[in-house]
Amino acid sequence: MALQEKVESLQRQLQCSEKKLLSKELETEERVTMVHQEYEEKIKGLMPADLRQELEDTITSLKAQVGFLQKTASLLQEDLDACRSRR
Repeated sequence: MALQEKVESLQRQLQCSEKKLLSKELETEERVTMVHQEYEEKIKGLMPADLRQELEDTITSLKAQVGFLQKTASLLQEDLDACRSRR
């Protein structure tokens, strides 16, 4: 009986420790997120607004070009597959 109580006590301690660990992990993750946000804000302050806008516009344009190229590649692949299937 005493052994059973000891096992249950150790199980409760384990659960408590697991909860504490999870809490610390969440706290650490939150700190990392905050530091990351602070870093981004500092970087924003270092880059002139017009340069930042130009870079964002370039990124948007490149994303659009990638989308167009993916569609083109898909169409070309379909044509290639169709040609192969006719042979």
